[in-house]
Amino acid sequence: MTKQELSSLLKSLGVPVNEGITSDKNTNEYPRIVFWPYLEKDEMASGNEYQNVVTYQISFFARTPQHDKYKELRKKLREQGIHPTFQHEYVEKDPVFSKTWHTYFSVDVIEDV
Repeated sequence: MTKQELSSLLKSLGVPVNEGITSDKNTNEYPRIVFWPYLEKDEMASGNEYQNVVTYQISFFARTPQHDKYKELRKKLREQGIHPTFQHEYVEKDPVFSKTWHTYFSVDVIEDV
């Protein structure tokens, strides 16, 4: 999967999606997705060529656990043969995320160097 394919998949859910940080416009929108890169590595592709593999964290914020859009996201990932480990947390006391379900996972994508 490429970064563009990942971005398109996330946006196909019809919920606000931001790369890096949540925009001011989307801060109070639920559900919403924020994704960002946090790990890069070179990986031998074919022959003596390398490809840049970047690991992205995808954070899904919703007011309810197991939101329908979360289930739709999992279905779309499965259709692409992607089966990440999902982690869930309930954020009770935080000025921005209070009373929010935060589901997050990582996906490796191929990016041009």
